[in-house]
Amino acid sequence: MDLQRKNKSINISKSEFETMCLIKEGMLGTCTHLMGKKERDELFKNNASSQFPYPFTFYSVENESTIKASKIGDTLNLICEDKLVGSISIKDKFKNNKSIVDIFTPNSCDIQELGDTCIGGELELFNSSIKKIKDSFNQRRKELNAQNITAIITSLDPLHKGHERIFRWAIDKADLLVLFLIESFDKDGLDFELKMNCLNALIKNYLPADRIFIFPLKDINIFHSHLNPLLEAIIAKSLGCNKLIVGQKHTGLGMFFDNNRAKTVLDDFIKHCDMNVVVLPELVFCEECKSIVTTKSCPHGSHHHIKFNDSSLRQLLKLGIIPPTLFMRAEISSIILSKFFPNRFKNMQKIYNNLFANNGILEQKKDDDFYHQLLKLYQITHTV
Repeated sequence: MDLQRKNKSINISKSEFETMCLIKEGMLGTCTHLMGKKERDELFKNNASSQFPYPFTFYSVENESTIKASKIGDTLNLICEDKLVGSISIKDKFKNNKSIVDIFTPNSCDIQELGDTCIGGELELFNSSIKKIKDSFNQRRKELNAQNITAIITSLDPLHKGHERIFRWAIDKADLLVLFLIESFDKDGLDFELKMNCLNALIKNYLPADRIFIFPLKDINIFHSHLNPLLEAIIAKSLGCNKLIVGQKHTGLGMFFDNNRAKTVLDDFIKHCDMNVVVLPELVFCEECKSIVTTKSCPHGSHHHIKFNDSSLRQLLKLGIIPPTLFMRAEISSIILSKFFPNRFKNMQKIYNNLFANNGILEQKKDDDFYHQLLKLYQITHTV
């Protein structure tokens, strides 16, 4: 502790800390430290970027003066949100090549925001949530003796019945399904904790909970844009998954057909890695089939297809409109609306008691109970 007090400190963001935790736990490949110049250059010289998209090089505009003043052999304390969260033992220090995108800023387009000096070295991190989640996953895997493990990386923004159909399909073909829940990219995206609540509610009530593992990637921005499916394949493989499911409309997938065979940017990765990637066609509800189908399996035209559009469903919810249960389960809509409009009804308990059937016992109800019962009434039909 005395040495930590004497060390110089740099401030890092929550996303940078969590990304370092992924690196340290080997969740982004075999490298578990910050890369030096030689490692970075070899990565691209050997065209290894086809197997790994970003080098683990670190710099910081905010801490540029401290990094420049540091020397090889020094240890820098890592401060995140005013707390000591770890340290970097510097093994290398070199000039940043701003034409190379690194793991910490994969979505940055402005080179003016990039630092001039990089440092490489070993990481020591405290209270890593990633380590705890990984340990929990390994325990579940051991308990189930899971051999076939499928991964899905998704933002669930919001969670709808199209997602549920994919989950069920995946569970049928796997011993264990891992759901990597990522942050929302859009500004009007749902809060991460709200998405977790929705997912937990679905699993608790409608899916085999022991065969689904949620891996929350909270406060991590390298996945939220859904731009690089290779990075998603790497984290799935690093955890021990042998199958990855991606949607046909996945941003960055670069899907095309060659001699009637589907090709994607993941093909080269699959060649060098024992992993199966399944590209699912778009899911829709067909008015003629009267069920959720894929655009590939349905013989009816798009004029019969009702689409699960995330943005439109979010807009309905933001306006306080309950989406039809064709799109979303009543429980999920209720959880989201009660979050968006807390204490919406001043006399909600009275309205609830006056409208809905009860067993004669007056119970205190919450907003999500009200929305749930209201959706049930919408589904009731009668004849005069």
